[in-house]
Amino acid sequence: MHLKTGTTYLGDGKLLVTGEFVNHPAFANFTQLVVPAEEAYAVNCINTGNGVIMPAGFPVFEAAMSEFEKIDGGLTCLSLRFTAH
Repeated sequence: MHLKTGTTYLGDGKLLVTGEFVNHPAFANFTQLVVPAEEAYAVNCINTGNGVIMPAGFPVFEAAMSEFEKIDGGLTCLSLRFTAH
């Protein structure tokens, strides 16, 4: 397996990982975004600095935000995120 088939650096210390690379000690200092095995092909993508080029056919979730954008509201402003410890 090629390294870039199992992991892609997205910037800001974040990695997409799948398969044998999930929780690999070499990536302990990164935030790992785990891609399920059935979507592993999506890990082989390219961070352009302005976005991510990803193979078609993999889930990407979009939310209509035009009304919130008018008042400078963003997804992070409108969400609560919880971390399991």
